[in-house]
Amino acid sequence: MSAIFWVLWFFIAFVTVLVAFTLRKENEDMPRREILRAVESTGKMGIAERSFLWVFSWLDTRFRIEDYWAMSRDAYYNVHRQMPMTHAEKYKLRIIWYWYPLYCLGGISFLAFIILIITGTVLGIFYVPGGDGDPSPAYLSMQFIMTELPFGYIIRSVHHWATHFMVASVFLHMCRVYFTGAYRNPRELNWLIGVALMFFTIFFGYSGYLLPWDSLAFGAATIGINMANSTPLIGKYVATAMFNGTSLSAGTVTRMYFIHVFILPVVVTSLILVHLFIVWVQGIAEPH
Repeated sequence: MSAIFWVLWFFIAFVTVLVAFTLRKENEDMPRREILRAVESTGKMGIAERSFLWVFSWLDTRFRIEDYWAMSRDAYYNVHRQMPMTHAEKYKLRIIWYWYPLYCLGGISFLAFIILIITGTVLGIFYVPGGDGDPSPAYLSMQFIMTELPFGYIIRSVHHWATHFMVASVFLHMCRVYFTGAYRNPRELNWLIGVALMFFTIFFGYSGYLLPWDSLAFGAATIGINMANSTPLIGKYVATAMFNGTSLSAGTVTRMYFIHVFILPVVVTSLILVHLFIVWVQGIAEPH
């Protein structure tokens, strides 16, 4: 055992010395050292800036990031291999509409979605999707998050209010698009994607509203399943797909958890990426 211990320490010491000599040699003859010298000559730098430039120079020395970035830009603007340029790049526009506050609602919605993904991931670690018993495992896990988990109350509150914020910003974003006529040709497809995103955003909030499985969640689930059962022709199938049956049961919570955590994030993320790509290609429409 002692022999293995000394061999391990000898290996660590050898690697440390090797790295030290390597870094010393880099400081002497680093090919891209000019990056640091050029920026240092412009004025004083803080620790964060100096650390970033050192890391970039270290990576650029080994992986030629700057060269590959230049090659990528050349390929990007090459006629035969060109990806679509943005609307503003194509026509060299400096559009004042980009700076209107109402034209930031889409970005605010996306920011709220990122916050929801982060806080929802943390909550999902401690949440138990079970509807059996009284109180149910879902309710007990939510109670644990709110009362015993450090910062759990804050994380759930941020998740709760970010949901309201996203629903409101998405709705106002659609109102802005409608009243400025931004849904017209050639942006009809993106308008339909936005309508779908509005629907999935509301369903996102509804499915999360049921997860605590308290009295409010049970009341909301009762309304939802009655609406699904009342749908002509396909009501029974809609209720079964969404609520795990035509009546509420313990499996309803598990079904909503699966929809909320696995299905909706993939669908909404995909639609958001397509939505943003189309906006990037077509540009933001000016008011009509």
